[in-house]
Amino acid sequence: MIHIKNRFVRALVLSITVYSLFFAGLFPLTTGAQSYTVSAWWPTSGAHLQDTQPFKAVVQGLDVSQYDMFWQVDDGQWNSMNNSYTNYQHKEASVNLSTWTWHGSGPYVVNFIARKNGVVIAQQSETIYVDNVLPVQGTEVLATTPSVATNATPVTAVPQSAFFATPLISMASVASPPVANNTSVNLYVDPISGAATQEAVWKTSNPAGAAAMQILASQPTAVWFGDWNTNVANDVRTLVAKSAAQNAVPVMIVYNIPQRDCGGFSSGGSNNPAGYTNWINSFAQGLGSAQAIVVLEPDALAQIHCLSGVDQATRLQLLSAAVSTLKQNAHVKVYLDAGHSNWIDATTMASELTKANVAQADGFALNVSNFMSTAGEVAYGQQISPLISGKHFIVDTSRNGNGSNGQWCNPQGAAIGQKPTLQTNNALADGFLWLKTPGESDGMCNGGPSAGVWWPSYALSLVQNAH
Repeated sequence: MIHIKNRFVRALVLSITVYSLFFAGLFPLTTGAQSYTVSAWWPTSGAHLQDTQPFKAVVQGLDVSQYDMFWQVDDGQWNSMNNSYTNYQHKEASVNLSTWTWHGSGPYVVNFIARKNGVVIAQQSETIYVDNVLPVQGTEVLATTPSVATNATPVTAVPQSAFFATPLISMASVASPPVANNTSVNLYVDPISGAATQEAVWKTSNPAGAAAMQILASQPTAVWFGDWNTNVANDVRTLVAKSAAQNAVPVMIVYNIPQRDCGGFSSGGSNNPAGYTNWINSFAQGLGSAQAIVVLEPDALAQIHCLSGVDQATRLQLLSAAVSTLKQNAHVKVYLDAGHSNWIDATTMASELTKANVAQADGFALNVSNFMSTAGEVAYGQQISPLISGKHFIVDTSRNGNGSNGQWCNPQGAAIGQKPTLQTNNALADGFLWLKTPGESDGMCNGGPSAGVWWPSYALSLVQNAH
């Protein structure tokens, strides 16, 4: 009996030791013959954080439905993360760091732990700093922007032409400059975009695909805000901080109008006018006095006649008030969406823009999420402009490289268009920008997933079809 008991104890100690070594990362964690890797999107090592932050991570090679993910700080409790399909499928948790003061500013060790069928299959640790208290250690706040994975190609901001003449960081008391100034402007590039993540995933398994994704990942692309942002002020504030870290200006899409998309693939929006007004106020609060380019409510004017007469009047009032609210910041440029050249005639659209307060806006946006050629949209913009006192416009060139085949929802043969630029060589065109994210679905049509979901094969085709 004594011999059996000692053998049992030795086996128990050995089991505990091996289990501990797994968690210490000394042995690789596998399920059968398959090994897995956790990629932490945010935060990444060296990052300085404040307030509430989205923790994001993914297990490469697995659908998010196939595993559980937890975040842990300083060997503390495990906290579950939810499935997210925004930009690219991943695990995400909203974490309030405002009470993290027990190490001062840090460092804190955040561990991402992946578990499949109850077994830990991979983990990744990141050392971060939390700037709730002084002194702050390490580099300046937000001096490090997040990266997708250690093997991902670094993303840098793309220099642009004259657009803002004011400084990019301290802007509190300077009037909004004209477009014609010759000051270089960077537009914000999201380092954890769907394309950047796909590049990291394909780096080894599909080098050609990864190279195609790098083309998309390197370009400044608009960030959309809508009813999926549960704390829009904080989310906008976070984007402003990330843009400042790049010394860049963000391009932002406001997409939360009540009765959005007339019940189509992108239906949703605020539940009522009062809710929309509060949401816009929160958006403006998050923006503060920062510089930004804001496109206001794609399709809201082009689709307005699907509404009743009363609801049409309400929509126009909401858009007009939104323009006024956003333009209280002298450093933001606001463009009301005006559909595209194959939708509403120029005279009718000019009338709707006027009723929506385009006089106080900087201009209007064309071809958002569509495929019409740049030349056709410029001609359309030049028809509208003299009808609304010479207002300027911007054009979405994200997917119009091959023009339109008449379809608007995930058409085959589409290609990325001209890369984002504020140098248009046209006195009325302020910019050719990527407003729709190339690679995100238009909706469940032509084999695509739900609207806004990252679709790797379609993203690849957009690059491969380009000239």
